[in-house]
Amino acid sequence: MSTNLWPEKGDPIQADPPAGLRAVLAVPHVPHLLLTSLIGRLPVASAPLAILLCVVAGGGGYLWASVVAGLYGLAATIGQPLLGRLVDRQGHRFALVAAALTSAVAMISLAVLDPHQRLLTVMAAVAAGFATPPLEGALRALWSDTVPQRLQPAAFSLDVAAQSLLFALGPLLVSATVSLSGPGTALTLIAALGVAGTWAMTTSRLSRTWQACPAGAANWSGPLRSRELRGMAAVLLLVGVALGAQGVAGTAWADRLGVRTSAGVLLGAFSAGSCLGGLVFSRRRESRIGERTLVGLAGGFALGWAPLVAAPSSLGLMALFALVPGLFLSPLLGTVFERVGRCADPACLTETFSWLVAAVGIGGAIGTALAGPLADRHGAFASYALALLAAVSGLARLALHLAGAARPVRNVARPA
Repeated sequence: MSTNLWPEKGDPIQADPPAGLRAVLAVPHVPHLLLTSLIGRLPVASAPLAILLCVVAGGGGYLWASVVAGLYGLAATIGQPLLGRLVDRQGHRFALVAAALTSAVAMISLAVLDPHQRLLTVMAAVAAGFATPPLEGALRALWSDTVPQRLQPAAFSLDVAAQSLLFALGPLLVSATVSLSGPGTALTLIAALGVAGTWAMTTSRLSRTWQACPAGAANWSGPLRSRELRGMAAVLLLVGVALGAQGVAGTAWADRLGVRTSAGVLLGAFSAGSCLGGLVFSRRRESRIGERTLVGLAGGFALGWAPLVAAPSSLGLMALFALVPGLFLSPLLGTVFERVGRCADPACLTETFSWLVAAVGIGGAIGTALAGPLADRHGAFASYALALLAAVSGLARLALHLAGAARPVRNVARPA
């Protein structure tokens, strides 16, 4: 039996009505769910910067501020699959809203705490991060359950593209609020918007009627028993390493030129490329994405880092180079999520997607940690080389995974 669940162009399934961005947005409740979940995810894109500025403004210093912001991000990564399991067992309203409220209270505590009270500051940062509601996993579980299969590739790509835009606009909101009212107000505003978006998402009929599976997580390993999930999580971890390295690399490159604001331009160009790539990919007419396309997207993402390794002195050229790997990111992530969703156990769908989200986050932390010393010793070139190496390794890991999935299982007869 063939293991390719995503037929290539020309397969009979192409007789289905065409998929695309407009068709996805025409599905009842989809625009509401997408918009409200993005508002609820705003703390993920903005809270680290707001926490950093808040601690610095309180006299904590940049080193301590970066530690606190890093603890928030690490706790958020760890909490996603665990809270995803809670969503699968208890449903959206209880798990998501309770988590959002807990995270918001902890963030507001950070806004008023003296950063020199280090134990309380750490506890508040960890609680705020760990309680971050798994809205990505919850929304993508809804896509798998309610969006027609022919529209799911477009739906996943649209979601990832919109999140890329969120990561570009979120820090701008923080900067604007800080300039008007200070970092404490910015952190409080982000916390409030996170709760409002989460609550609004759970008011959707699809969210309210989504069926939890109380027995779905009876086995402690949950969805990690799936070879498909483990293989794709390994690929996304390497993708995350590249993403983490690029933030450090962009900063190191900007420091070399003496214009630190240039780092934001490079990150913005990458995010814009990701958003554009996702929107274009979501307009594809194919209802299922083949393995050749998946490998092509991973290959494009990997090769897109090569020009950045040269690190020329032109901001315009570097911004253009940064756009290229971004173009492939949203389609790649969307396709991976859609593929894993087809194979996932419906009893632990939210946790499954949350593990993929966590893999990217863990990879990002590793990439940031490795790229820092490389940038100190060898400059931006070395950090971009790390991103290239991680992306190429992700491509190789994907090829090995697909080859293993296509290999037939031999039944060896035992001697009587």
